[in-house]
Amino acid sequence: MRDQLDLKRLPRVDASAGFTAEVLRRVRPDDGQRAAPRLRLALAAAAVVVVSAAAGAWWARQSAPAEPTVTAESLEQLRSEYQELSRELESLHRLADDTQPFVPVPINPQAEVLFDLRDIEPLPVSLASTGSRRIQ
Repeated sequence: MRDQLDLKRLPRVDASAGFTAEVLRRVRPDDGQRAAPRLRLALAAAAVVVVSAAAGAWWARQSAPAEPTVTAESLEQLRSEYQELSRELESLHRLADDTQPFVPVPINPQAEVLFDLRDIEPLPVSLASTGSRRIQ
């Protein structure tokens, strides 16, 4: 068991007066040195935010649809399309007024019954959803 190092037998040397202060200075850097990495990190984060905002604004501007230009020719084309659609709608209204809402129902080969759809009353929704034809 004599192979172990006996620290009590080693010679002791007293440390110089500034030794402890020098060791502590090296172990604990002062506030000026400690602030530099934090400042660099804050500047890097600010740069990332600014670059991201600029890139987002650029991308939004690039992807936005171009505003259509209104010309006299396009206005005239829209007016003519509007007039054509108005004429078609008016003709459809006249056609609906002119047609008779009759439905022919053949009873046998020689006879048909015409039903006027304006005289038929619709079933209440509660009866129509159940499929029942009896009126209560």
